Amino acid sequence: MKSKFAKALETIEDTLINLCVVFLIIIIFIILFQIVTRRLGIATSGTEELARYCYVLFVFILWPVAARRGQDLRITVLFDLLSSKVRNGIMGIFHVFMAGYSSICIYSIYLNVSNAMNQNLRAPTNRWFQLSWFYIIICGTFVLGVSANLIRAYFLLAGRESVPTQEEQNEADMSLEAEKVVTDGNSNGKGGNA
Repeated sequence: MKSKFAKALETIEDTLINLCVVFLIIIIFIILFQIVTRRLGIATSGTEELARYCYVLFVFILWPVAARRGQDLRITVLFDLLSSKVRNGIMGIFHVFMAGYSSICIYSIYLNVSNAMNQNLRAPTNRWFQLSWFYIIICGTFVLGVSANLIRAYFLLAGRESVPTQEEQNEADMSLEAEKVVTDGNSNGKGGNA
């Protein structure tokens, strides 16, 4: 049974993932719009810039989720040779360093936000888009990133979670898929008898 804290984290992560799905849909529509307008010979301005901002938000919003769920990039060929305690320790320390790095980024973005607000900076081709809005969202994602990294570091260093090897991860994924097949088969069988 999941604790309230784990449920709250999962809710936040799912919300961020759904928000990123919206950004991905916006990017797809912008690309389709550009294809159609270019084919028709209609000049459009600002669409590429808007797609770029959506992509940056997509990446930075998913960063805390990836950090919290332990989906960091690593060289598994070497990493999997280490013992479980060493893997957990290395990843725990890595997350502490990432929290420190994110904290430095938060200060830098804070300076950008105050500069953008003081000078009323706007996007070059989308004059309605205040750059301070963009910087505030990115700053918020870095705050979430610091939180996610510190939570993950705590869980790893306290032994409440562990970093699986690639083989262990593959086995877990296969057993999860097998459970889904069994569950789907049972629900389809019951539906046919009713």
